[in-house]
Amino acid sequence: MGFKYVLVPASPNEEIQELEFEHDIVDLAQDKFRERVENYFRTLSLDQSVDKSVLVEQLQQRTGMDLSKHQGKDLDNLLNSTSVEIFPVLLPMKENDFMSISVYCDDKGVAKNLEENARMTGLIQACGYPQQSFRGDIFIGRVFDDTEDEWRRMDFSLKDMNADADWVMMSRKQREKKSSGDVAALANMVGAKNPANINPSMLQDAVPKGETEQYAWRQADEEVEITFKKDDLQKGDKKAVKVSFGRNKLKVEAKGDVLIDAELFASTTPDESTWTLSDGVLQVTLTKAESATWSSLLKA
Repeated sequence: MGFKYVLVPASPNEEIQELEFEHDIVDLAQDKFRERVENYFRTLSLDQSVDKSVLVEQLQQRTGMDLSKHQGKDLDNLLNSTSVEIFPVLLPMKENDFMSISVYCDDKGVAKNLEENARMTGLIQACGYPQQSFRGDIFIGRVFDDTEDEWRRMDFSLKDMNADADWVMMSRKQREKKSSGDVAALANMVGAKNPANINPSMLQDAVPKGETEQYAWRQADEEVEITFKKDDLQKGDKKAVKVSFGRNKLKVEAKGDVLIDAELFASTTPDESTWTLSDGVLQVTLTKAESATWSSLLKA
């Protein structure tokens, strides 16, 4: 049967397209949808000039690598690799029937100097992300994930591309709850690849964020979100994940690897902090004890 998904071109002169994936996808380990999206962005890259200096800076921030040691073909291979960044809009919870909505974009939108996608930016801001913006063509899709037994891709059609759609209202409500004690309901729920490079330079109120080889982090007034870069995690690996929340410390282990074990920049509220695992990506959300900006994730 397959499922429907939507492509939102960056150019306002191009029509939004409802597309169809020809096969059902009910197993994250065999998810060919991401591969199709990645191929789309890779194909576009062949016709786009890329500012390599920006790419080098982004890659060094992400990995902590000293790219001055890489030259010629090795450096070109690193810079030309294509990756899809996923922005989780709606998390799958019981009150929204375990439905999730995610946005898929080119992780090199800034370096390629892609046009801002005003239509997608406006829609996602209506979902409760007032500072979020996007560049380049964007895909958006829907997934069912009950966090235990079932995971499958579902239809997302043109009629869903509406600021008054049910999923938009659900997202707004969910965003409001994330700042309250109800956020504990997100424990062991969805996570997604953090789009740490989704046009950060375009944010109206830029705040400190960053990346290392192990993780990417960003913050809002009341939360700090950390997305870990461990590629071998699958949905069934939740028992292999251990997260220890302390008021001033965080320790995260996955499949025997310690991903972080350090003192945080400021105090948190452990009982309202959560971790999630879905789409094979581990994400931790810390609730700040005070609504103040962190200049870094960890204490110097």
